[in-house]
Amino acid sequence: MTGIILYQSKYGASKKYAQWIAEETGYEMLETKKADIEKVKKYDVIIIGGGVYASSIAGIAFLKKNIDSLSGKKVIVYCCGAAPYDEEVLKTIKNKNLKDKLADIPCFYFQGMWDLEGMNFTDRAMCKMYVKMLEHKDPAEMKAWEKPFFEAKGKKCDWTKNSYLTPLLELINKGEE
Repeated sequence: MTGIILYQSKYGASKKYAQWIAEETGYEMLETKKADIEKVKKYDVIIIGGGVYASSIAGIAFLKKNIDSLSGKKVIVYCCGAAPYDEEVLKTIKNKNLKDKLADIPCFYFQGMWDLEGMNFTDRAMCKMYVKMLEHKDPAEMKAWEKPFFEAKGKKCDWTKNSYLTPLLELINKGEE
């Protein structure tokens, strides 16, 4: 089977996962903004990945716009963010990004990176505001996905792990048997 990994990476985690997937599969990788649907639809497997910002997956617009052209293809989505994996978080992301024709597309969530100083002004301001809100919360009452934001304050963190890709790779391999 042939495949391509489209990714949109603002701060590096989505690209890092795309590189790992490419190493494991031999698939080509390409930034989503450079993707041409005519080229993409020639592949059997299309993997689309991006960071999560306010529950939206970066680059998902390409899939929404072109889903009809990908009929019969194995389409897989992955996303990453600072929070660790959490079913509630993934459900929220799926409900916002994978509706209607996209509802049956498998979606995987991987923990990414955190570098407050490396963020653009808007992202940094939003994250600082979120961390400030968390400072008023009892750490014992924080949800699992809130803790990294609080704990990473003032630090640069890379939570990416190649092992997070196992279920996604298993899904790809299932189609090749």
